[in-house]
Amino acid sequence: MKSLVLLVAVLLTLVHLSIAISHEKMIYEALLKDMEQELAERELVRVLSRRERGIAAQPEPRERRSSEKKSYPRNCYFSPIQCLFTRS
Repeated sequence: MKSLVLLVAVLLTLVHLSIAISHEKMIYEALLKDMEQELAERELVRVLSRRERGIAAQPEPRERRSSEKKSYPRNCYFSPIQCLFTRS
């Protein structure tokens, strides 16, 4: 009898936790959607304000990747030590 009561208590606890987790997930998804909408609205306002001022909407300058920044000569592939001293 005690094991049956314990089993029911564990099942009720698991159901309660499951409901709480799904509720938190719904809240998280709502907050995420709200943030995405806010970012989209800010971008739209920025584009519209630039258009009103007569400035062409240009994308933000992107950060160059490290592979794009470095340019090594062909010898770099054969002699790694030489790479340290010969950057172009």
